Amino acid sequence: MLTAVAGVIGALVIGAWAVVAWGSRRRRAWLMAPLALLVAVLIVAGWPGWSLLCIAALAAGSFAELVIGAREAPAVRTKDPDGPLTTERWAAAAAAPFRVSLAEPWDEVVRPQLRRRYRKVFEAEWGITDRASLLEIIDRLWAELRAGHSADLIVDLRTGVARSRDPDGERPEERLLLTPDQVVRIREVTGADDSDETVVIGAYQWWKSVHLIRLACGGATLDWLSHVETQNLLRRVASDLQRRYASWQQLAEAFHGGYLLWQGGGSEDAGSDRVWAALGLLTSDPASPWNLLPWDMPLERVPYENGVSNGVPH
Repeated sequence: MLTAVAGVIGALVIGAWAVVAWGSRRRRAWLMAPLALLVAVLIVAGWPGWSLLCIAALAAGSFAELVIGAREAPAVRTKDPDGPLTTERWAAAAAAPFRVSLAEPWDEVVRPQLRRRYRKVFEAEWGITDRASLLEIIDRLWAELRAGHSADLIVDLRTGVARSRDPDGERPEERLLLTPDQVVRIREVTGADDSDETVVIGAYQWWKSVHLIRLACGGATLDWLSHVETQNLLRRVASDLQRRYASWQQLAEAFHGGYLLWQGGGSEDAGSDRVWAALGLLTSDPASPWNLLPWDMPLERVPYENGVSNGVPH
């Protein structure tokens, strides 16, 4: 009787572990495979009591991976390190900080494991709850990006004050106070010398294009955008970014400055900002797509690029 009970419980726990391990796709989860095998061996050998101990350990480990694994420190991960240099891969690299912040592969456009997170984040940040609201936000972002001329972000490295500057005066000035650590990061990413007192980050507002990439990946993952719609949106954003900036470093500078403005400025809790940490990794890690992919690689264009229907290029 005990053997039968242990067999049923063991099968359920092993199945749950397999789902969690496959869903997380983290190496740590698969390290529990010997424990799952041991459960099966003990049950077959007629030692159900000992198998229950292993079952409890496997269940605890799976639960920990499910709950705590999602809080894993940001890491640069790639599904296919030798993947072809496609326009979609290039576009995914531009928005990589948001995936790296979750320790998820940056080069996977459709990521079923993130369906629940996309729903939560889309609703919290954008009020997106379905395809119609997604297309509405895409339309709005395109309009915002093309409203007015390029603005610069001027950072006073002595005082830690950053302010936007619109040469045409069409955009209201934004100001924020950076923490000392953020000033150090800005100095590093812009390559400013210790003697430099001010740096200028040009056309910083175009970093918001990466939100369109996030929306495309999320829309595809949630089945709100077709493959063709997703592909066209990624291609158009990639082409835009390549025209606006001359290198990954320029994008990194704009991303750093624009992200701080978007978040509302410096914070004493900046160390817990996962996206900020991911930005640092992508800037410095040799395995980062920002250090590996050629910025000026030929990109595929969208047919009839000026035509936009319901917010999605076609």
